[in-house]
Amino acid sequence: MQADEAVLEELVKQVRENAKYAVIDIQFVRDLGSVELNKRSSQKEAVKATRNKLHQVGSAYQERPIPYSDWQSELAELPANLADESVQAALTRWMQTHASTQERLVIHKTFFQQALSSLEPIHSVLDLACGLNPLNLPWMPLAADFSYSACDIYNDMVTFLNSFFAHFRVNGSAFTCDLTQSIPQQPVQVALLLKTIPCLEQIDKQAGRRLLEELQAEAILVTFPAHSLGGRSKGMVQNYSDHFSQLVAGKPWQVTRFDFLGELAFLIRK
Repeated sequence: MQADEAVLEELVKQVRENAKYAVIDIQFVRDLGSVELNKRSSQKEAVKATRNKLHQVGSAYQERPIPYSDWQSELAELPANLADESVQAALTRWMQTHASTQERLVIHKTFFQQALSSLEPIHSVLDLACGLNPLNLPWMPLAADFSYSACDIYNDMVTFLNSFFAHFRVNGSAFTCDLTQSIPQQPVQVALLLKTIPCLEQIDKQAGRRLLEELQAEAILVTFPAHSLGGRSKGMVQNYSDHFSQLVAGKPWQVTRFDFLGELAFLIRK
């Protein structure tokens, strides 16, 4: 059906009536809804399809609302020192609430050191579709003067991450982004695409290829899940390994592979 402005606004309103979608950046919902309206025969079908896509790319990883207001209060009481044991305990506990970081907790204390050691010290990072990954800062091989930019589709997450950066006096910023529409162009030493490409390709099959080609990063750490959210592997490592090979085929890039527990990783050096 035709995605005129009034119809689109009504779709956005209906989608955001569900609380788990109300905190997603409204422009992302509009962009996705516009595509679905042009593909579907009725608004009801377009609303359902938009919600399904939002679930696939976001809310599937957040089974319950993340209690950011409670975290803000707790954050205010924590020492402003990322090396403090009580701080690291809180960050680890918080990361359990998001499936992507929760899955990595069994390896997170060594994951970044192993994957990024050849680049350290790292002076600038761009973390795309970041989730709660910036809470891993204490375990990353960062230079003393590092800067950190992070983006995601969740407004409440972005607000909390900016409070997190401010509390620990990190030269960091978080912002909302729709990576299927616009790719951040700031030059950085390292870009992180952690389990991001499969989600984006649910919306746009070419999103992964565009990101790898257009990011202004000296190096890109790309990872893929080794199993589904339900815990089944289903040949995913081989499938994603083959897919990544297709994405970088013909590129004059140096690629290093890492096989972590639960996660397949590739470090691209452009």
